[in-house]
Amino acid sequence: SSPIAATNRIWLAGYEGDRCSIMCLDLGTGQRLWEKSVQAVRTERKSPPNDAASSTPVTDGLNVYVLFSGFGLICFGPDGEKRWQVPLESFSQPHGMSSSPILVRDKVIVLADQVTNSYITAFDTLDGKLKWKSVRPSFVGGYSTPLEWHGEILVPGPLELVTYAADTGARLWSSGKMGVMPIGSPAFNDDRLFINNGAVPPFEALAKELKGDRNGDGKLSPDEFPDPSFKEAVLTIDRVYGNGDGLVDRSEWDGALKLMENLNTLVAIQLAGSHPKELWRTTKNLADVASPLVYQNVLYLLKDGGLLSALDPDDGTVLWRERVSDAGGRYFASPVAGDGKVYVVSETGEVSVLKAGRTFGRLSSSKLDEACYATPAIAGRYLLFRTLNTLRAFGN
Repeated sequence: SSPIAATNRIWLAGYEGDRCSIMCLDLGTGQRLWEKSVQAVRTERKSPPNDAASSTPVTDGLNVYVLFSGFGLICFGPDGEKRWQVPLESFSQPHGMSSSPILVRDKVIVLADQVTNSYITAFDTLDGKLKWKSVRPSFVGGYSTPLEWHGEILVPGPLELVTYAADTGARLWSSGKMGVMPIGSPAFNDDRLFINNGAVPPFEALAKELKGDRNGDGKLSPDEFPDPSFKEAVLTIDRVYGNGDGLVDRSEWDGALKLMENLNTLVAIQLAGSHPKELWRTTKNLADVASPLVYQNVLYLLKDGGLLSALDPDDGTVLWRERVSDAGGRYFASPVAGDGKVYVVSETGEVSVLKAGRTFGRLSSSKLDEACYATPAIAGRYLLFRTLNTLRAFGN
C-alpha cells in the first residue's frame, strides 16, 4: 500500500507469506509503535505488481481501516487493538483487487468493480456492521478508488461516473462515456472532476500473461482461463463484438478494442448537484496507472516512460509535455505536489523534482535504489517514500 499519515503517525499495509499486516510508526522518528497481522484465508490471483496488500488504508486520525483482498476489512484502534473485522468474499477483477477503502462520515466504503458480482458497500465505523450494499453493473472490472463530494460518493467505473447517497447507497445520478477500465483515481479542483480511464488489455496480454489461450489455438475460450471470473468477460466480448460462437479470436478482440478506443479518455466534469456538465475531453497523453494531479491550477498526467503532460484544467490545452528523466521505465506511483514542486517516482525508484507551473522546470533527481510502486505521502513538512523494503521520510 501507499503510506498514510495523520496526528503525527504513519500507517502502512504489507504482507509476508500468508500473513497480512498493518504497521503504525511515529511520524517524527520512524519508530515502530505497533504492528498487527492476520492470516489470509485465500490467495487471489494478481497481476504483478499488484499484491496481497495493494489497497491503501484509511484513518480518522485515531482508528485505521484496512482492506486485505485475501481476508476482508479490519479496524484497529490507536494502540493496535482490533476493534472489529468483516470477512469478505473473493474478488474477481482480472488483475486483482486494488481499490482502497474511504471514509464518508461514519461509514467505511468499499468498491468492488468486477467481471461478475460488482458492488459498492458501506460498513459502520463503530462496529463494522453492514449499513448498505448496492449492486453495480459488471463488465471488465475496475481498479479506481471512489471519492467523497459533499456527502455523496463519486464512483468512476467502467463506462460511467455514478454518484451514490452516503446514507442509503441509493444511486443519485450518472454521467456516461467515461472510459472502459478505470485504474487511477479522479482528481478534484474545486467543483471540477478529472477522470482518466484506461483501456482493456490487448489480445496478447490475455492469451499469454493471463493464460487465456492455454491450448495455443489462437482463441480465448471461457474454459481456458484459470480464473472463472474471466468466463463471463469472454462471453460478453463475443456476444457484443464477436460472432456469438462462444470463442474470441484476435480479430474479434482487436475489433472490440478498436471500438472501445474512443472511450479511453480523460474527461473534465463540472459538478453541479444532480446535473453534471462535461467541460471537455481528450484521448491523448492519457496516464497509464498513475492518477491525475491538479496543483496550482495545472492538471498533470503521467505516462509510462516518464512522460509528464501539463494541461490547462479549464479547457484541456496542453501547456507542456516533457520527460521527467532519461531513465524512462514504468510509473505506478501517482505524482504528488507541495511547496511549489511536483514529485514523481519511477518503478526503479528514481525521484524527479519539478517546478510546478505552466512552464516546465526540472529541479533535481535522485535514486532510492529500490523498486517503488506506492504513491508518496505528504504530511506537514515530511515527504514519505515507500519502496520495496524501506520507508523513507524527507524534510526541509
